[in-house]
Amino acid sequence: MSRPLKGFITYAHKNTTAKDELIMRVAVMQQQNELVTWHDAEMTGGTKWREDIFKHLADSDILLYLVSAASLASQNCNKELAEAISSDIRIIPIILEHCDWKHHQLSEFQAFPDRGKPISEWQPEDRGWQDVVEGIRKTIDKMQVQVDSSSHASEKELRAELAFQHGNVFMMLGQMNKAIEAYSRAIELNPNNANTHHNRGVAYCSKGNYDYAIEDFGTVIKLKPNDADGYNSRGEVYSNKREYDGAIADFSKAIGLNPNDANTYYNRGTIYCNKGNYDGAIADFDIAIELNPNDAYAYSNRGTAYTNKRELAKAIVDYTKVIELNPNDAIAYNNRGGVYYLKGEYESAIVDFTKTIELNPSDAIAYNNRGVAYHLKEEYGSAIADFTRAIELDPNYAIAYNNRGRAYRLKGEVDSSTTRPDSPTSKHAVIRTIKDYNSAIGLNPELAPAYYNRGVAWLRLREWERAKSDLTIAREMGISIIAEFRNDYDSVESFERRNGVQLPEDIVAMLL
Repeated sequence: MSRPLKGFITYAHKNTTAKDELIMRVAVMQQQNELVTWHDAEMTGGTKWREDIFKHLADSDILLYLVSAASLASQNCNKELAEAISSDIRIIPIILEHCDWKHHQLSEFQAFPDRGKPISEWQPEDRGWQDVVEGIRKTIDKMQVQVDSSSHASEKELRAELAFQHGNVFMMLGQMNKAIEAYSRAIELNPNNANTHHNRGVAYCSKGNYDYAIEDFGTVIKLKPNDADGYNSRGEVYSNKREYDGAIADFSKAIGLNPNDANTYYNRGTIYCNKGNYDGAIADFDIAIELNPNDAYAYSNRGTAYTNKRELAKAIVDYTKVIELNPNDAIAYNNRGGVYYLKGEYESAIVDFTKTIELNPSDAIAYNNRGVAYHLKEEYGSAIADFTRAIELDPNYAIAYNNRGRAYRLKGEVDSSTTRPDSPTSKHAVIRTIKDYNSAIGLNPELAPAYYNRGVAWLRLREWERAKSDLTIAREMGISIIAEFRNDYDSVESFERRNGVQLPEDIVAMLL
């Protein structure tokens, strides 16, 4: 029987409860003679505590570092980490809470729970602790194999492991090309290491080399056909490629292998939403939320699905939950504002868009959205100010130009009620609207509403051929120019009266 590996627990005294929890969780491994642990509370009276600590640390195989804001700030914890690194002791970070560990030296090592999700985020926390235990067990099993077979390990295997570790370091540094080179060397030396293929797939995906990533994750699946991670990772790549059927198939397989992973339900729900299968999406988000009731992203995406189904009251409930979970989520306020807009509750929409702008003053879309709400309230001056700000923030925002042109047109018609429609001031206002429509069409020649709006502006200037051309283009692009015109003016007679013009018969025929 192999000797048990020795685990040294590094922790801040503020996390003593977590230390005791870890010891209890690994009790089975201790009973099975796989692991023994030591921590500073086991020191006997009269010992030189610092000397005793480093003596036990030097004799350890694994450093179990309980990661928290307090431990990252602790000089003693970081000295123990430095000693473990210099002594080539295996480091296992255990993430207790959200803290700045990804910018710490600990980021170079594989952390538990899975993907570094803090234990405090798991619901219930028992699941997080069990994920830690399983990670420690896999590490111990791998180390025992290495210990038992070290005398038989070939130079090729050792070189493969070294290349794999080099790849991990390069990936942590964001140097993906070098990471891929290192992983490729490792695969040449040991083509059956699923972890190396997986990490190279992640590196390829980060560079947008999706086909190479899919090939690597396919190899992972062949090597570990019962491991959900390979299917989940490949599904994410298919999603990036917008190959949604492939993504759904992989996520479904991953769910079959691991039905308690909220993230996989979330991923599949997002794909269903992209495909327009909103009922399927909502069903998946329901399960994701049941498994992780504090997942703001799942509430947000379910809100989107409800919005697309026009179940607007449910969408507002979901976006409100997102805001409760994260009061500084500008996107959630913008989304909820959009739903209020669809419900015709323009005041509530304006309040939410204003909050979005407060949280993100550079959000051109929020200014545009608030401008639309002001427009529908016939507060054209406020609408124009918001569309103008949106254009300042994003000079290529074609829709904002179109919207501002329309607001200028309607404001001009209101203003012209106190002046002659054919006065120089009124004509100047119309020309200004046409300038905005020209900008919108120049930026996006497929923006059909801009052709309709420009066509109506030409009518006010008695530019009949130009008006007829734009209205024809708008109609051919799918705009119901008759319905739009009636919505704006009720009738041809109303337009003529408001604008002091008489339309030619051929144009009247187009609008009846």
